[in-house]
Amino acid sequence: MSFSHPLNGFHVLSAGSGPAVETALDRLRMLGADAGTARPGVLSLSGPGASVEAGLLGPYPENLLQADYGIMALHGRSEAQPRPLGVDYVSVLTGMAAVQGVLAATLAQLRGNPVSRIEMGPDRVAMIAVAQYIAAATADEDPEGPEGTPSTARPPFVSADGLPFEVEAFSSEAWQGFWASLGAPEGAVGRGWRPFLLRYERASVSLPRELHEAAESATFEEIRSIAASTGMHVCPVRTVADRRADPDAGSPPWSFRAGRAAPPGPGAEAGRPLAGIHVVESTRRVQGPMATRLLALLGATVTRIEPPGGDPLRGMPPMAGDCSAKFRVLNDGKRIAEIDFKQPSGRAAVLDLVRDADVFLHNWAPGKDTELGLDAATMHAVNPGLVYATASGWGDALGENPPAGTDYMVQAYSGLADVMAPDGAPPRPTLMIMVDIAGGFVSAEGILAALVARQRFGRGGEVATSLLGAADALLREPSPAAVDGVFAAADGLLAIVTQDVVALCSSLEIPVPPQEELPDAITKTLGARPAADWERRLGPIAVPVRRDLRTLVSRRPSRFEQNGCAIATSPWTFS
Repeated sequence: MSFSHPLNGFHVLSAGSGPAVETALDRLRMLGADAGTARPGVLSLSGPGASVEAGLLGPYPENLLQADYGIMALHGRSEAQPRPLGVDYVSVLTGMAAVQGVLAATLAQLRGNPVSRIEMGPDRVAMIAVAQYIAAATADEDPEGPEGTPSTARPPFVSADGLPFEVEAFSSEAWQGFWASLGAPEGAVGRGWRPFLLRYERASVSLPRELHEAAESATFEEIRSIAASTGMHVCPVRTVADRRADPDAGSPPWSFRAGRAAPPGPGAEAGRPLAGIHVVESTRRVQGPMATRLLALLGATVTRIEPPGGDPLRGMPPMAGDCSAKFRVLNDGKRIAEIDFKQPSGRAAVLDLVRDADVFLHNWAPGKDTELGLDAATMHAVNPGLVYATASGWGDALGENPPAGTDYMVQAYSGLADVMAPDGAPPRPTLMIMVDIAGGFVSAEGILAALVARQRFGRGGEVATSLLGAADALLREPSPAAVDGVFAAADGLLAIVTQDVVALCSSLEIPVPPQEELPDAITKTLGARPAADWERRLGPIAVPVRRDLRTLVSRRPSRFEQNGCAIATSPWTFS
């Protein structure tokens, strides 16, 4: 028996292939399950005290999902030209969501809730992946439109010795000091700060060209030294080969540590699989709130610790009533406890909250938990059965003083920026929030696995996850197809994915050309008619590239709740 392998003794059966199924199988194996084959369309997990089936609806080719759910448009927003990510983003998230579902149902059965069947599909996971952008597009106040400003001057930057790099700043002082030290004009530094700060919110940024010119005046080592002295963070843009050569490459995305013996968790309550589980979180931005959002959709009660006066991001436009739409979609329905845990009374209040909780999750800076006196050992002294979870940027991969572990920095370091670049283009992170979302999925997986371990082995413990581990999961080779591309119709773009070139050409009423001439032949033919006409003619192999996320809500209103904006509902159905 091992806390770090909570599914030892369990057997997973699956049928079919594809990135979603393969992702789920890989992760269940890493948690200790052994694998076999099952009837088509089913992923099942069985072992001591539990047996669960998951129906994976589909198939849904990756680039049709990216086109239909606005991901291509978000990825290309800075260039005002939709384009595929180049990785199996939705499919990998779907595999993670399948693991979350079977872990949640397994935990429910071990606690006495008879839930045993899950239905889910990549389309619903895709809506969770872009939920913040859907919320912003449907907000009460100044909703975001679908287009960005075309930019030829966005990050990354390139040093004098030719090394591309990303930057991160958490204060205007660090930003100004860094660029001033590189000799950038004061006006350009000032003009660049606000769009740089809002690039996460807008998935788009245009920076003054003078900043790029300033970066090109110094070597990367000189830039790194200036960053260290001014409080700026820099990270080289690496290749995927660089990442795969790292000592920690290929490691499991979760790190578990068993605690002392403790009673099993609470007995089951009727309803969703995590009903009766209490999660306390102290997190900011996306990674941590996304993890607890997923746990809440599975039935957990979540108490969110915020500073006195509330999280400042509640006021970030566009607004949904009295709250930021993007904040609301991650945190709606959570209980709020305003606590200043920098004060002794606040730390005591946090310990009171976790005394009867099942999970505590934070994404504080490295060492902050010990500094505050809210580390795992302190909390386990109060509650031995607690699952103490951390969600960081880098984990232990970059030592004790890593650069800021934010979405774009992790994309740069992990090789994601490299694999997402079109052929012949320089590596460049997507400005769509992507690794933060995947990081939330990985954190939720780890917490669920630790809860199963606690229930089976009678111990509390710790689980640590990182954005780097989430990025690694996205580096799998994309699924090939004979035709897989985005083509211009008369009035817009159309994504087409198919293995059957003969059938496609028959539908287009063209002879089958040589392979190297096929893309041009498709493009020439599609230009004669609107995208909607071709969608009707080609059927499930073709989808218009969606630019306006509001149309997702109008097309499928039952998939959303309304609270000043549209909020995507759970991707799972349990029975």
